[in-house]
Amino acid sequence: MSIKLPIDNKFIYEYFAVTESIKGVVVISHGMAEHINRYKWLIKQLNVAGYHVICTDHLGHGKYIDDGATPGYFSNADDFEDVENNLIYILDYVSQKFPNLNKILIGHSMGSWIAMGVIQKYQNIDALILTGSSLIPNQTILAQRRLVTFLSFLFGKKSYSKFIDKITMRKYNNIFSPNRTPNDWISRDEASVDEYTDDPKCGFLVTNSLWYQLSNQMLKVFDINKYINSNLDLPIYLISGDQDPVGINGKGVMSLHEFLLQRFHKTEINLVSGSRHEVFNEINKQESFKDLIKFIDSNIE
Repeated sequence: MSIKLPIDNKFIYEYFAVTESIKGVVVISHGMAEHINRYKWLIKQLNVAGYHVICTDHLGHGKYIDDGATPGYFSNADDFEDVENNLIYILDYVSQKFPNLNKILIGHSMGSWIAMGVIQKYQNIDALILTGSSLIPNQTILAQRRLVTFLSFLFGKKSYSKFIDKITMRKYNNIFSPNRTPNDWISRDEASVDEYTDDPKCGFLVTNSLWYQLSNQMLKVFDINKYINSNLDLPIYLISGDQDPVGINGKGVMSLHEFLLQRFHKTEINLVSGSRHEVFNEINKQESFKDLIKFIDSNIE
């Protein structure tokens, strides 16, 4: 079957289940300054568990960089509308290709806030998984937006700021001083951290434009009134490390859980003991995956 998409097929990844019985299709929304290949272990486990995985890199990431795109630049939009729409294109593609299978959307970190934007306007999802996420206070978001607005005015939308990186990613890493690498904060698994550090398509600076869009995106997804068109019966699973600085060691994740429960009554939370930012690239990732599959399997029957 030939399916026309606004996304070039070369930007679409398809990994098929290796089981006779297929349970569903997972779509992944990855985080900032990384790409889908960071999820290769998770994808393999999902395939073994009976799930196809179909996804794309976000604009300005992964294969888009290989294709000549500006690293860490999404679009001229004020928020993440363009990357949200790309995810919706993928979800519609899955619906056409596998009309009888359940669809599960996994969003990690920045990708979790993209996924939250998707469910504000798209109902055809059977479960939502948010990893490495958090609810960020509005005053923090507004301060960030003022700063990146000023920097973009001075240097342009496609400019980069080492200062923004210093007060975000580097601040996260300083929590785990003395540091072995610039990226100790993502995991205790040294091999996984080294792979990330050595990958030129991971950990790069993103544009001031993307930081501005991120600020607007967070203001949008942390407004409970924006979910009036959502499927309020959608099962949502929050899984994060209790040592993840993005989630403020669980506090931000618990706040997000309480926020979502205002609308989504099937929301659950799992704070994984000892884990940092990437629970599926951690030393206890098998345990986290078992918990994930238990949630998905029990909610799509």
